[in-house]
Amino acid sequence: MAARPARKRLQPAERRGMILDEALRLFAERHFSVVTVRDIALVCDINVGLLYHYFDNKDDLVRRALGHAIEQLMIGYEQRRAAGLAPLAEILAWLDAHVELAPTLALMVKLMSDYASSGLRDAEVDALIAGFYGREKQLLEEALQRGVESGEFAPVDIARTARRIGLILDGIFYASASRGDDRIVEDILDLADFVRTTLGVPAEAVA
Repeated sequence: MAARPARKRLQPAERRGMILDEALRLFAERHFSVVTVRDIALVCDINVGLLYHYFDNKDDLVRRALGHAIEQLMIGYEQRRAAGLAPLAEILAWLDAHVELAPTLALMVKLMSDYASSGLRDAEVDALIAGFYGREKQLLEEALQRGVESGEFAPVDIARTARRIGLILDGIFYASASRGDDRIVEDILDLADFVRTTLGVPAEAVA
């Protein structure tokens, strides 16, 4: 019988990230309410005791997995966002970050949807979700405001346009799950074209 390959020894931060990635996947695939700590330990190929070394309990894992996904998106956005970036480029940076992290964000949206319909409430999870959407609203409204004031954008309703972009983004991820057509990337690229049209910006104007 062939010997089992030795597991790569992970640094604590790497192992923590791996646990969070696997927890998010399980929470989204099976519904967070039925996943156990033992389930997560099993797919991570670690013992339950080690998992408790990193996280207090399953509720803590739900919070950290959601926060980890949100953090990855914000980091991806900030990496694309530079000082002095034009308003349109700033909005497109937000969309591009969603394209790059589409698989992770699909799991995140599923977890948030399941949580919203579960009837359960956790103050920290509620704060994470509210903070995420609040940050999205802020960055979109600020970019739209700058674009309208500079004359780069048509004089749109700032709050309504920002909300519409956010709602369409959410809808893209929800539709991918319900329709099973795996068109997240294509639909976000179509949204980018829709944003340009709505703002009265030529397709070639990006930077």
